[in-house]
Amino acid sequence: MGVWENRFERGWFLAFMFMYGLIMLPLPWYYSETYVAGPWGVPLFLFGWIVHGGVVIALTALFAVQCLKRPEYRGFQAEPEGADAHV
Repeated sequence: MGVWENRFERGWFLAFMFMYGLIMLPLPWYYSETYVAGPWGVPLFLFGWIVHGGVVIALTALFAVQCLKRPEYRGFQAEPEGADAHV
């Protein structure tokens, strides 16, 4: 099963690559050579990284939930030893 074979995998691949590409850009909320104070004196770029990380974790959780609903991702679950699945 390749990334480009079906719409589900292609969409998620592009979503995660977009998030990866976004974090690589030297945007002011991800990167700063000078100290820019945010709330409580915390550097502003740390908030950008925290928000970006939260979005990536949420996307990963959503991806996992959607994968578990698809039959092609459930075919590799191990069955308990000695148990007959069809009896």
